[in-house]
Amino acid sequence: MTTSKVGFVGLGAMGLPMTRNLLEAGHTVTVASRGRGPVDAALKLGAVDGGDPAGVARASETVIICVPNSPEVVEVVDAMLAALGTRHVVVDCSTIDPDVERAQHQRVTATGARYLEAPLSGGTVGAENGTLTLMVGGEADALERARPALDPFSARIVHCGGPGMGQVVKLCNNLIYAAQMVATAEATTLAQRSGVDMAKLYEVLTHATGDCVAVRTRLPVEGLIPDSPASNGWKPGFMTDLMGKDVGLALTYAAGAGVPLAMTALSRHVLAAASAAGYGREDFSALAKLLLEPAAHGEANEWLREAIAYLLSEQQVPPTRRR
Repeated sequence: MTTSKVGFVGLGAMGLPMTRNLLEAGHTVTVASRGRGPVDAALKLGAVDGGDPAGVARASETVIICVPNSPEVVEVVDAMLAALGTRHVVVDCSTIDPDVERAQHQRVTATGARYLEAPLSGGTVGAENGTLTLMVGGEADALERARPALDPFSARIVHCGGPGMGQVVKLCNNLIYAAQMVATAEATTLAQRSGVDMAKLYEVLTHATGDCVAVRTRLPVEGLIPDSPASNGWKPGFMTDLMGKDVGLALTYAAGAGVPLAMTALSRHVLAAASAAGYGREDFSALAKLLLEPAAHGEANEWLREAIAYLLSEQQVPPTRRR
């Protein structure tokens, strides 16, 4: 494998294991992050401290960004812009608004550098194992230049089209996943209230038309799937707040495109209710607790009625769940 000088900005739950995979592949990796702890952890793995995004860019040829939201991507690009030139390829692995991403493409390419977006799917397990799927938007030749820096943490890299197309595909993926989780929570609660053996339910679902990733990895029953969040204190592979953010991005983008997303709007409302109930930093499968533990959150029918009312309204932002 060709090795190179790689920069990495954003050493969160995804970024730190991605950096480890890059180091294990033999790349020289210069890092920066908001918190000192993740930087120190990366240095122990063999990374170099870049100090800030500009320092990372000066030390690198390919710069990878992995931060939570659109404003932070803009902030990182602002910080490194003066240090970029023709030798650079900047790759944003965050999940953000497609139109904001297109603006970053324009800003970075104006320096002579190349720019790609490559939002990720696979969660923290995929980041740890180097098996992420990347949805890439941008020029094909820029992807070929960046590929040696992307291969160590990915199992599949799909070039989805021009600027913004990777983000659109990622939002489409996540709106489906969120809807899967809502349906899985409803089915689980209905089965439990009816006295169904959960192991039998799982066996049937994984061999029938109800089979999906949410069922296989996030069925919200403690002890049934050893690696599931429900069996591990709802430890996040993907936080409720982040899934809510992504579904909100999908709704906003779809509104601009004139596409109604009724199921996505319902998913967003349920995720907002889960965050309001205190599950924002838990795995997004914790939304099931709104149904599984209704006494702890008021009547489930109350927020469900709100969700249905929201679908019938023209509101763009789900209302805050009443206590």
